[in-house]
Amino acid sequence: MKKIRIGVIGLGHNGRAFCDIYAERSDCELVAVCDLDNSRVEDAVSTYGCKGYTNYEILQDPSIEVISIHTSDNAHREPFIKAIETGHHVFVEKPMADTLEDVEAMVAAYRAHPDCIAAVGHVLRFNRYFEIIKKWVDLGLLGDIFYMEGDYIHDLRYQYYMEDWKISKEIPMLGGGCHPLDLLRWYAGDVTEVTAFSNHIAYPEMAEDASMVAIFKFAGGATGKVTSLYGPCSPMPYGYNLSIYGTKGTVVRDKVSFDGLGHQWMDIPDTFDPTHSYVPEVEHFLDCVRTEKNLWLHRRSPPTPLSLLCMRYALPKKKPSLRCHRSDFRNFPKIVLTNVPRCGMMSLKLNKGC
Repeated sequence: MKKIRIGVIGLGHNGRAFCDIYAERSDCELVAVCDLDNSRVEDAVSTYGCKGYTNYEILQDPSIEVISIHTSDNAHREPFIKAIETGHHVFVEKPMADTLEDVEAMVAAYRAHPDCIAAVGHVLRFNRYFEIIKKWVDLGLLGDIFYMEGDYIHDLRYQYYMEDWKISKEIPMLGGGCHPLDLLRWYAGDVTEVTAFSNHIAYPEMAEDASMVAIFKFAGGATGKVTSLYGPCSPMPYGYNLSIYGTKGTVVRDKVSFDGLGHQWMDIPDTFDPTHSYVPEVEHFLDCVRTEKNLWLHRRSPPTPLSLLCMRYALPKKKPSLRCHRSDFRNFPKIVLTNVPRCGMMSLKLNKGC
């Protein structure tokens, strides 16, 4: 089997995790790494025995087929577009981007180069627990879904001592909340309306509010709630607190109940993997590259980024001057989910397909 040759841009915590995976696999080769921090590059070169760059010269290496992007959330646009424009297949870590303008530019670049395979890494779609529930939904075992919940409750206060962007630029509903919202949209379809609240009480060192909650309306009529907390004094809840209420059945974390069983809870087999393994999504992406199957159009491909991106305008910045952005999103391909910040509240109706 021909090895797929990969270059990694961004050598923070996430980037190094992917480097480890690429370096250990027999079906791909980690050819080169790139980061603005030369010390990071030198360490990675020493560890993996690959080439190292501190600029976009990595894109001029003719042997590299795939670029894997793991820069900070706000710095995905430039390497993504440059990689696409130089003919590379691209994997970019979630969230795809943190502004509508960046998403629009990235989608335009992809559309201009349809032979390139592009993927955004929503890792929970490859977790066996969530896949089982997806199968139940698709088989109709839960009936018509009318309400859902999912939370990203994770004590990330240790990130204060990590990379600066995690304090100064990361948006909790974007960086963390996109996980459960991606699942809810996977189960119930497009988001059509969103209302959001946030506060700056916990983890005040973050520039953005570290406590956010949003209520979504989905195209099929269901409603759902997503909470994102970065400063709780507690462990992460099981299964991201996933709850799905349907006309024939209900899932609440590790329990399921079906209509006609007398309101009895049954245990769901313990298939939830809390380790956040990236291996299954890497395997799937490499398979798409190898077989020329475009992951953006595949059943696993993450949905559009617009649902959460619009929340950035549903929550006002600092003072009560509300900002609302409306666009015609109907023609966007189905890609990823993303974004939100600061305190306030506002409802925003979205065009079909968000």
